[in-house]
Amino acid sequence: MIKITLNETQAAIQLKQIAAQLEQPRKLYGLLGESLKKIHNQRFKDQKDPDGNAWQAVSPRYAAYKAKHKKGNQILKFHGALSQRTAYNYDDRGVEFGSSMKYAPVHQNGSRKKSGRGSGIPQRKWLGINKENEQLLLEKSRQHLQNVINKITGR
Repeated sequence: MIKITLNETQAAIQLKQIAAQLEQPRKLYGLLGESLKKIHNQRFKDQKDPDGNAWQAVSPRYAAYKAKHKKGNQILKFHGALSQRTAYNYDDRGVEFGSSMKYAPVHQNGSRKKSGRGSGIPQRKWLGINKENEQLLLEKSRQHLQNVINKITGR
């Protein structure tokens, strides 16, 4: 006869430890923040919005200005501050991702100004996630949970 013995005390202890980890998801949110940073770094390299659409090209006048200052032809990268200063904040309640650059919303939403600095800037969405990004973040979450379970159960 083959017997399987389950130790309900040990199982209950492990389940409580897993639940305690889930009640303090700070590590998970930090992991997701790093993933969002990588997603958005790639977006700036690809020069595409979250849906995969290419950003609108810069105006010929601005292209000439960039060429004069030897700033290359990448969109949203004159000095690189926007792409290099994405950041996230996280705690046990969630993760926030974005940029503190004052002109970040102008590039995300476009500008309706008729004249002066910052006028006529088209919308170039750089912030956000798509279905593929969402699946990646869910997979990172699943892996994190599996790692927690494995650590607690000794696997």
